Amino acid sequence: MNNDINLINAHVITLNKDIPFANSLTIKNNIISAIDNIDNSLKTIDLKGAFLYPGFCDSHFHLKNFGKRSEMLDLKGINNINTVVKNIYNKSKSLKPGNWIIGFGWDQNLWPNAALPNSKILNEIQEYPIALTRIDGHSMWVNKTAIKIAEESYESLNEIKGGQIVNDCILIDNAMDPIRKKLPGDNSINISKWIKNAANFAARMGLTAVHDAWQDELIINSIIELINKNKFPIRCYGMVGSSHINLLNKYFYNGHYNSPLYNIRAVKAFIDGALGSRGAALKKPYNDDANNCGLILISKDEFEKLAYKCSENNFQLCTHAIGDRGNQMVLDIYSKYTKDKDLRWRIEHAQMVSEEDTYKFKDYNILPSMQPSHCTSDMKWVEKRIGEERTKLISKWKTFLDMGIPIPGGSDCPIEDGNPLFEIFAAVTRKDHNGWPENGWHPEECVDRISALKMFTQWGAYGSFSEHQRGIIKIGYDADITILSNDLTTCSEQDILNTEVIMTIVNGKIVYQN
Repeated sequence: MNNDINLINAHVITLNKDIPFANSLTIKNNIISAIDNIDNSLKTIDLKGAFLYPGFCDSHFHLKNFGKRSEMLDLKGINNINTVVKNIYNKSKSLKPGNWIIGFGWDQNLWPNAALPNSKILNEIQEYPIALTRIDGHSMWVNKTAIKIAEESYESLNEIKGGQIVNDCILIDNAMDPIRKKLPGDNSINISKWIKNAANFAARMGLTAVHDAWQDELIINSIIELINKNKFPIRCYGMVGSSHINLLNKYFYNGHYNSPLYNIRAVKAFIDGALGSRGAALKKPYNDDANNCGLILISKDEFEKLAYKCSENNFQLCTHAIGDRGNQMVLDIYSKYTKDKDLRWRIEHAQMVSEEDTYKFKDYNILPSMQPSHCTSDMKWVEKRIGEERTKLISKWKTFLDMGIPIPGGSDCPIEDGNPLFEIFAAVTRKDHNGWPENGWHPEECVDRISALKMFTQWGAYGSFSEHQRGIIKIGYDADITILSNDLTTCSEQDILNTEVIMTIVNGKIVYQN
């Protein structure tokens, strides 16, 4: 199929310093072949003054989880526990006794007393095993029926390394693993469906590429199969999950996987949990839990071995770290391999970084891969969790940029909504969608409009070693383009949220049109 076209009457924001602005593009053979020099022999699309950008990239996404969670009991945004329980009971009416009730998205910080639930609530429902994952994905609320099916006890779950159990029903981090193994299993048919749905959603959001931050063999095979069937509309940069040892060894032996729409050259690991479930590893105890400094999920020796293998086999290492102690541990181990090298090892989230550790990102060529909406989702309760003094360590975007460090921007969808416009709004304002707080939360860390755009274009490309192919509008670059209804560099803050996606073009092909 010939996708060659002219795009005319556009406001082209190129992010290319040689040609900052333009009015038209020509696409031939899936690349940008001309700027402001249309080819009259080609089909022409009049964009009628719309705003054209380099294709948006989400540098931290979970394709399978997005698709899978769309079929779960949705508990996101519910502001009282009674409604959560009512939804669980309603769900049970459609199931046969013995079937699992699986949900996602509850957040006790939205409830009036912000307390974790007790075991009595779900234990009153004995006919169904229940597993409800918290919004951050780092804790799970279960009943005793689920624990019994997992052949565990409260005591045994509490002894799992890198995990703990709270209130005899809240499993933190690694303590979730025995329950997860008993949940209705993933299979290739479902995973393919979930990934296809997620990729189509991403295209609707104006995303031309995602970095998929934990892949196993079923996910990898599903994406390749979908691409072969022409049913995968976006590009994907894959991170192999570090616990899949045989799969890792296969890629270490065979090298990077490269194709036009799909590349695998990264490994994803976890150091700690999340602040919301008090699993993020802190240097000093939580303000609201004086005996808790969080959890380290992998031993130093294991992480050292993983870093060595990634270095030896030229694979990018991308490690989840939230707390200041978690970030310090990753930075210190990365530093043995990354100084004066272009490895582009990443810390995913880098949410809470102490002042003395901030400089290590620059000194050791480490990238903070960050999700702006995590800041604005957490800002209403995080002071209670870590105290006012430590809130200045949260989401230090401007600090990193002032040091000359590029930030690949993402959403962590489905933890957040997966809408890049929401992420750009959060990066620019540090406010919620109602405009709170008036001047932004720690406004000294807000970023300018162009930097926010670069987080989701140029720096996303840099974070996946594709900056010479994508991320700016330039002749010879891949024709990955996002077309919007507003100029994100000048429109009002609120209009960033009101912007519509008009068209998404990937590899020269229109994959979404409003």
